[in-house]
Amino acid sequence: MRGTIGLSLWAVFGLLGLGLTAGCSDPPPANPGCTTASDCAGGFACQGGLCVIVNGCGGGPACGAGQACRNGICADAGCVNDDDCPGGYCGQGTEICRGGVWRPCNAGNPVAEICGDGRDNDCDSQTDEACGGCESGDSRPCMTECNEGVEYCIDNLWQGCSATRVQIERCGNAEDDDCDDKIDEQCDGCTDGDTRPCESACGSGVESCVNGSFQGCDAREPIDELCDGADNDCDGSTDEEILRDCSTHCGSGFQRCEAGDWAACSAPEDCDCGDGINDIQVCGRCGARQRSCTDGEWSAWSECDETSAQCQPGETGTEGCGNCGSHSRTCTATCEWGVWQDCKAEGACAPDAREEEVCAAGCGMRARTCAAECQWEEWSTCGGGGDSCGPGDMEVEPCGACGERTRRCTNDCSWGAWSACGGEGVCAPGDEDARGCGGACEAQVRVCTNTCEWGDFGACQGGGQCEPGALDRQACGNCGERQRNCTDACIWGGWSDCQSEGTCEAGRNESRRCGTDVGICAFGTQERRCDQACEWTGWGQCRDGVEPQAEICGDLLDQDCDGRVERDPDGFEPNDTCDSCRVLQDGQVDVNTFLNSTMDSVEDRDDYYCFNADDGWSAPGFGESITVELTNIPNDADYDIYLYKGRANCRANRSLASSINGNNADDAFTWDETNGDDGGEYVVRVKRARGHSCTRQYRLSVRGLD
Repeated sequence: MRGTIGLSLWAVFGLLGLGLTAGCSDPPPANPGCTTASDCAGGFACQGGLCVIVNGCGGGPACGAGQACRNGICADAGCVNDDDCPGGYCGQGTEICRGGVWRPCNAGNPVAEICGDGRDNDCDSQTDEACGGCESGDSRPCMTECNEGVEYCIDNLWQGCSATRVQIERCGNAEDDDCDDKIDEQCDGCTDGDTRPCESACGSGVESCVNGSFQGCDAREPIDELCDGADNDCDGSTDEEILRDCSTHCGSGFQRCEAGDWAACSAPEDCDCGDGINDIQVCGRCGARQRSCTDGEWSAWSECDETSAQCQPGETGTEGCGNCGSHSRTCTATCEWGVWQDCKAEGACAPDAREEEVCAAGCGMRARTCAAECQWEEWSTCGGGGDSCGPGDMEVEPCGACGERTRRCTNDCSWGAWSACGGEGVCAPGDEDARGCGGACEAQVRVCTNTCEWGDFGACQGGGQCEPGALDRQACGNCGERQRNCTDACIWGGWSDCQSEGTCEAGRNESRRCGTDVGICAFGTQERRCDQACEWTGWGQCRDGVEPQAEICGDLLDQDCDGRVERDPDGFEPNDTCDSCRVLQDGQVDVNTFLNSTMDSVEDRDDYYCFNADDGWSAPGFGESITVELTNIPNDADYDIYLYKGRANCRANRSLASSINGNNADDAFTWDETNGDDGGEYVVRVKRARGHSCTRQYRLSVRGLD
C-alpha cells in the first residue's frame, strides 16, 4: 500500500491538540512558547512547546507523601508494571506487581559459591571462582540456600552440587521452590488459562492466570483527556475545558472542545498581508488548512488536510512483545502514536531458548528448551539412564564361594567393570567331598557349610559316592562348564577349571554416555545387554539426548553442534544505528537509487541509510518530494520504513514520515517538502518488526528531492 504523508504542521507552528484540563473558564490572552516547565508561570506545564494550565499534578502542586503523579492525577504510590521492580538484590529473581503493590522479591541473598552452575552466588562479580585444583573422583560437602549436599571433582573441577537449587516460586506445586520456608506464597491458586474480573479507574476488565497468578488486566487505563466526546481520564467529566491553539498570521487564538468537536476559533482572520506570505491554521482533528496572500489580499482557506495523521486520538494499537506477551500504545491528541507501554503477561522464556546445567552428583549435563508457549519444557535425563550413578559411587555384590566383587562409577556417570572376585572360601555351600575308608567303595563324606568352609567327615559307609568312570558336569562362571570323574574308589575327583566362559554375565545391562553437549546438543545414553550366551550385544541407539540439526543462519544458536554459530552479514554492515548509517551516494545530491540487503540475524533489528539533498529552487506549488519504497520483504518477516531529517532527529525518533504496514506487505511513502529550505542530510531507517533471513534480501528504493 502506497501513501502520501505531508509535512507535520505541528512541527512548523508548534500547534498541538493539548488535551489538558484547564483550571479556569477563560483562556489566557496569550500562550508563550516554552522548552521546559521553568519557562512557564506557576500552575502551568510545558506541553509541545506551549505553556498550558494543569489541574492536579505534573506542573501544578506536588503530590503528598505516599502519592505519585499519574496522568495528571495524584494517586497512591506503588507500582504500575513489572518493570518497576526495585534493584539492590543479589542473584536472579522475580518480583511481581499485583494490585498496585510489589510482592516480595524471590531473588536470593549471597551464599557460598556453588561450583559449576555458572552463577555469581556470593555476589562478588566472579563466577565459579576457586572451583579448580582437585583430583577427579574426590568429593566434598557443598551448600545452597536450600540445604546441604555433595559435589564431585570432574576433570579437575568441582561440579554438580547435589543440594537443592533455588528456583522461581511456581504456583500450585505445593513446594518451596525459592527456599524461603514458604509454599506458593503470593499465588492466587488459579490454573493457567483461568480468567476473572478486574477493575481500573476506568471500569471493568478481565485478567488471566499465568504461572499460577492472575495478571494482565485489560481494563482501560486513564489517559489525557482528548476532544472526542469521551471521558478519557475517567474522572466523571467529558471534554472538560480542553483548549488548543488555532492562531493565524493575523493573531493568537484558541479553540475550545465542545461535545467532542472543536468550536469556532477566536483568532482573527482579517489583516494586512504581503504578497507571497503563506498562512497555516489547525483544523479538523489533526489537520491543517492553508491560504496565501496575493495583491495584499488573503485567498480562501484550502480544504482541511489530515493526511499526515498516523491515527485517531484515543485509538489503541496492540502487538506481541517479549516472551509471548503483549503491549499497547495510544494515539495522542496530535494524531501521532504514543510510546509502547510495558510488555505484559510474558512467559518464563523465549521460544527455542535453551538452558544447560551440571546434573546433581556431577552426572554429566542436562538441558531444557523453551516451548512455543514461552514456558520451559522438562529437563532432559542425567547420566547413563536407568543404570546411571554418581562419580565415585561403589557397588558391591556376592561372587564365587562367599566372595565379593566391586565396581566404581566413572566420571561419565556410568558403572565401570567388575573387579575380580575376592575373599572366596574353599568350597560352595552344599558341595560334598569324600575319602576312602575300609574296603572297596567305602567312603567318608563331608559337606560345605554356609560359610564356604568344609564340615567334618562323617562315618565310613559302603557304596561310595558314584559309579567308577562316571562323568559329572556343572555350569560355572559366565556360561562356562567344569567337569569331574568318579574314581575306582567310587569317589568324585576334583573339579576341572571353568572352561568356555563368555565375556559377561547373562542378563546384565551396561550403559554409557553418548553424543555431545556442544551447542544446542545434550548428551544421551546408549545401552548394551549381555545375551544368554554371555556375550555383549552391540551398543544400542543413543537416546534421550539432543542431536545435531540443520543450522539456521542468524538465530545465534549452534544447531549443528560444531561449536560455531552461522551469520552472514550483508555488505552494508555495520549500519545498525543512526550514526553508522550507510551513505547512499558518493559526492552526489538528490539521490535516486535502490539496493538489496538483508536483516541477517535476530540481533540485526535496524538498518540505517543516509543521503544529502539539495533543495535548489522551490516556490509555492512547485515543491519537491522524497519517496521511499520497501519491497521483496521475506515471506515470514515484517519490516517497516521511516524517514528522519538529520541524525539528531533520528536518534530522538522524530520521523517526518513512515510506513508500518503489517503482514509482510510492501511499505512505501512520499514526503512532500515545505516552502522553506529542505536541503541537508536525511536518514532512512528499515526496522525489523518480525523475522530475519541471512539469504533473502529486501529491496529499498530511495528517490531524493527532485
